[in-house]
Amino acid sequence: MEQYGFAGKIARPAVAAPALTRPDWSAVSPRNPGLIWLDKNENLDPELMEITSKILAQIPVAALYSYPDAGPFYHKLGNYLGVEADHLLLAAGSDGVIRSVFEAFINPGDVVVHTQPTFAMYMVYGRIYGAQAVVMAYEPSDLGPVLPVDRVVETIARSKPKLVCLPNPDSPTGTVFPPLEMRRIIEAAGEAGAVILIDEAYHPFYINSVLPWVEAYPHLIVARTFSKAWGLAGLRVGYAVASPKTANLLHKVRPMYEVNTLAIYYMERMLDYSAEMLASVERINNGKDVFLAAMADLGFKTFRAEGNFLHVAFGDEAPVIHAALKNVVLYRPNFNDPCLKGYSRFSAAPAGLFGPVIRAIRQAVGKS
Repeated sequence: MEQYGFAGKIARPAVAAPALTRPDWSAVSPRNPGLIWLDKNENLDPELMEITSKILAQIPVAALYSYPDAGPFYHKLGNYLGVEADHLLLAAGSDGVIRSVFEAFINPGDVVVHTQPTFAMYMVYGRIYGAQAVVMAYEPSDLGPVLPVDRVVETIARSKPKLVCLPNPDSPTGTVFPPLEMRRIIEAAGEAGAVILIDEAYHPFYINSVLPWVEAYPHLIVARTFSKAWGLAGLRVGYAVASPKTANLLHKVRPMYEVNTLAIYYMERMLDYSAEMLASVERINNGKDVFLAAMADLGFKTFRAEGNFLHVAFGDEAPVIHAALKNVVLYRPNFNDPCLKGYSRFSAAPAGLFGPVIRAIRQAVGKS
């Protein structure tokens, strides 16, 4: 702790530990506006952007100078989801929900079960709150990453965790557990006396949801965000859905204002465009299928992730393709994790945005 000076000597050991590190907050790494941004699973649908731009122009100046009043939005969001407002917690994206769950339920030494690879903040919050992580690693297969449901259920029964964290779909794998398997996992968590957090950040790109089950399973918490399908990653708004008693526990650890006034004004209006959001999801899923078909036609191995992203393995052609795409698109060229070794990840987008990417790949391999 000497490397952190006086503050390091009095900080909680889990925070001062060298194993807990975060990216440099002062680093400047702007993305080239001349490239297609398919690297962070954002929604680039031009038709949805027209709607979001229109709403932005209608936001009153009061959204900047007034403190938040989230009450009306809680009720409107509840009506949209088909639950009462007392089932909900607003937060700064699904990330904020995850932190609230750790803060409400995890003491140092508690066991937390999560997948690997997965959203990085599960590991970070586990270390911040001194949890003991039990990791379930995805395995490589010809069909992409796999994690058998029997192994998940067995791990929960054996480790007796306080918390189980399971994104569905998961990221970066894009894998899902279908409803019958999800029910087995949720019931296994209940039998072990654990809270289970199902992160549905990519809903409704993957339409199945466990949200209707929160009344039947009081230990179930569902996290969602407006960052993906709604195209509002910069607004940082998400929410939890749980039984009223569980939601009340989460509210005990919420900050003074869980989201900002601008976000509340914006989302109260944006919820009126749910049909347009679903149409955007359809366009993006269609674009994903177009791109995957084009890659398969070129002989490349593909994996259709269930979020708003996809994977392609370029094999021996990878060096020439990566060089050709350098001045066209931003994407994730490779992964260190064995279950995704050899794959590149692209965010999904409407078919028109994939056009330049497909042309560059075809030219790189001599199929123009």
